[in-house]
Amino acid sequence: MTTIDPGPDMADRGTATADLDPSMADPRAVADLLRISEPGDRLLRAAVATSGAEPLRGLLDGPRTGLADALHAAARAVGLAVRSEDIDRAIDRWTLRLPDLDGARDLRIMRTLGARVIQPGDPDWPAGLRDLGLDEPAGLWVRGHGDLTALTAGSIALVGSRAADSYGLHLARSFAWDLVAAGHSVVSGGAYGIDAAAHAGALAASDRPGVGTIAFMAGGVDRFYPRGNADLLTAVARTGVVISEAAPGSTAMRHRFLMRNRLIAATAAATVVVQAGWRSGALNTANRAAELLRPVGAVPGPVTAHDSAGCHRLIREGAAVCVTTADEVRELVESLTELSAEAAGTSAGDQQGRLRITDDLTDEQARIYSALPPRRGTEVAALASRAGLEVPAAMGALAVLELAGLAERRDHGWVKLRRG
Repeated sequence: MTTIDPGPDMADRGTATADLDPSMADPRAVADLLRISEPGDRLLRAAVATSGAEPLRGLLDGPRTGLADALHAAARAVGLAVRSEDIDRAIDRWTLRLPDLDGARDLRIMRTLGARVIQPGDPDWPAGLRDLGLDEPAGLWVRGHGDLTALTAGSIALVGSRAADSYGLHLARSFAWDLVAAGHSVVSGGAYGIDAAAHAGALAASDRPGVGTIAFMAGGVDRFYPRGNADLLTAVARTGVVISEAAPGSTAMRHRFLMRNRLIAATAAATVVVQAGWRSGALNTANRAAELLRPVGAVPGPVTAHDSAGCHRLIREGAAVCVTTADEVRELVESLTELSAEAAGTSAGDQQGRLRITDDLTDEQARIYSALPPRRGTEVAALASRAGLEVPAAMGALAVLELAGLAERRDHGWVKLRRG
């Protein structure tokens, strides 16, 4: 890799990662890889996973055969089925962008905007992205002053139609306000309609560090899109963060929106579709969340409303549970006992002195209890995967929970019960 004088900027957070932690790649290499590839490039991710960002960046400047051999080896190592022509086309694509690479320049310019590049293994890397496997990005550009680790913990995605009506906009704003007030950050895509209303509602309720809103962009974080939401996204960056896998200067394109959706689905602990038509892109986000075994909710509307047809479709097909209030949204990620105690007016201090349901459970039982959905049933294999257990262990835990009145087998699978 060509040596580049990093200058004084490399002493700052987001540009000195390699200096602070020898196990991390030089952020200049990560910035170059994000510029040379498109979001969701699985072959590049496989090469980073097996070789590392810096060695891969070095291979880009070397003989084509060396890079091709490394990509073949990386694909074999991770079980990615690719043909020689697939690798040739990837190298052709990357070669076209080689003259544009200057990671030090990108880091320097983005620093003036309050932006940095992060990579898997960084302390503030969103933990949920690890569930994406080869779809996990090689890095992310993060713009803003919010604490990313705190913002992503227990966050909830609110997504929906760009052409939302007053009903959908009102619900998005009010849900976001209530969720942030209850301690859950709101994740969305920065677009017009439901996204913008969700960000605005979250900002209105943000009055403490670590809770607010996150906007995922389909283009670079240096050029907010859509332009009409520039002021809103600037406000998001002031207290929260704006994130993108796309390199600085990149424009928002259709395929980048679809790739962006996987990041929303993986980062948030749950996804709720507030209002969406039959073919809305928000359904893509919801389906990605379901594939990742994240809870998914959908808000119903009038049966004659085309703008709610996508929500009704998700509910009918069993991909989402019906949610009508912010409390029902919170049930997707919070313990039902925590919600019922709050409704009864029990203070947090009082709660700490009481036994929780999970206090009497083993670790395996508690993990299965936490993984159980409150409504739509889930099969044992899915619960075991979500809880990180083997199927026999999950079955044993479910048997104990059923005897304790904490779980029940229904037509569509296992559900969580209130103790009563």
